[in-house]
Parts: sequence; C-alpha cells; structure tokens
Amino acid sequence: MPIIREPKPLPSELTYVPAGSTPHQVTNDDNWWVLAERPEVKTAGMTASDLCYFNFKTRNPSEINWYLRNKVGCRRATRDGKNYRFTKGDRPGVVYLPRIGPPLPVSEIAPKTTGDRSNAWFGIAGNAGTQFVIVGIDTVEGYAASLDDFGKGMMLHATINRVGPGWGASGGVNFIYVTGVSTPHQLNGHQQGEGDFNLSLGPNWGKAAKGAANIKKLQPLIDVVKKIGAKTPSSLKKALGNDPDRWVELIEAGRSVKEYLGIDPKGEPNVFIFGVPFASAGVEASWFYGLSNFEAVWDFTE
Repeated sequence: MPIIREPKPLPSELTYVPAGSTPHQVTNDDNWWVLAERPEVKTAGMTASDLCYFNFKTRNPSEINWYLRNKVGCRRATRDGKNYRFTKGDRPGVVYLPRIGPPLPVSEIAPKTTGDRSNAWFGIAGNAGTQFVIVGIDTVEGYAASLDDFGKGMMLHATINRVGPGWGASGGVNFIYVTGVSTPHQLNGHQQGEGDFNLSLGPNWGKAAKGAANIKKLQPLIDVVKKIGAKTPSSLKKALGNDPDRWVELIEAGRSVKEYLGIDPKGEPNVFIFGVPFASAGVEASWFYGLSNFEAVWDFTE
C-alpha cells in the first residue's frame, strides 16, 4: 500500500492552482520524471522534485502521495507498492505544468531552486580486484541515489586498471560519493587516475585506511545509510523505495555535507570510492596506480 500521510497544516489547498500554469491530463505513460522532460518544464528550469512542489507546495514523498490520491485521483500503486502512479483512468487526473513564458517566481519552486543543486550522489558498491606481479584489475558495481531529487538514482560500473607491484585478490563493500554530475551520462567515458594500496588479510585494511578521512567528512550521509540498514547496492535502492522519507533524510544530509566540503556543483565530475571497514575480504598486498573508467545509467525508483 502506498506510504501516505496527510500534511497538517496543508501546504496548499486541494483547490490550489499554481500561478503561471496550464493543466495537464495524465496518462499511463506519465510520471514526474517524464513530465520534467517536457519542453515547458525544462524551459522553466524545473526538476521532477520542483514539479511536485509546484503542484502541491511540498517535497515530502508521503505527503505527495496524499495529494495524488485526494487531489489528482490516483488509485494505482507503483510496482513496489509504495507510491501512487498516474493512469488515464485517474479522476480528475490533472496536474499542472508551467506555461512557456517569463521565468517563474522563485516562490513557485522554493525552497530548493535549481541554483541550490549539489549535483552529488551517494550510494553503495561492491568490488572485486586482483593483482598479479605488476598488473591487475578491479571492477566496481554500485547504486548511487541523487542528493537533489528523491526517486532518482544511477547504476554505476567502473573498471580500474592497475599498474604496480603486488599479488593476490580481494573484494568488499564500498561507499560511493559522486560530485559534479547532474545526469548519469556525464560519467560515461569519464576517467580518473590515482595512486592506491591494498593490504588485505581478511578485512581490506588498505581501503579502510584510505576511507577513514572521507568517512569523517561524509558521516551524515553514512549515518542515514546505517539507519536504513542497507549493505548492498540493491538493498539500498529497495530501502529508499520502500520508505521515501529516508530519501528526504539523505538529501538533507547531503546539503550539510555540501556546505562542509565546499563542493562546486558545476565542477568537473569526481567519484570517491572508499571501503567500508570490516566489510571486505581476501588476501592481497599491492601498491599501484589505478586508472578508473566509468559508465552509468539512470535507475528510477517507481
């Protein structure tokens, strides 16, 4: 059953019609992200989250579900059963899109405007690596959630080619923090190189030591993930889909991290992958230079 909560007081009345808007009759093919790609919405500089706020004056997922049921007339749930989805049978089945024209007042998409975007993502990845004498390879597969828009995520793949002395094999669980990326396709073909080391006898102590500084800086995000209880990419995606309010917590934590780190949202893409202590294993001793090659695709929570 969709997660639903009536907001008290109501941020907008059920009769509310946004200024500078035009009604749109929803169909089976619509969702907030599809609507956000329409020319009039893109011209207004609005995201899917902004569009929800434009319609209901809230970004809270459970409150949005309340409006979808009581204002839009949605009755069908998404495949995971946690949210309402649009269908052509919804009555009245109307949401509002911005009209093409002068820019909308800031109040219509506040409190989080396009200019406040962090272009950052946080998630979990699994990795496996080997090193044989002077060459090796590491593969990473993970899921990262947007720290700007609930429901938006990316599946991320990385191949890391190693050059350096060492021997053995290791693997484990990692946190992923991505910056300077507004859409996953910006990571396709992105390369990143750095020196690294692995000293693994059971837990991967090299990755744990490397991650210590990042863990301290990103602790607010890590605390949310720990509260969720996710330990794999798929469990993180499922947990956020099952409880959208947790996604809101993650976004709020991301804002505090952004200010702490002084991140430039328009900076070059950067991917930080650092090990979760005691969540990796193997037997490996190596010192190497790694060149990472990244690919990523959208993965929406329905």
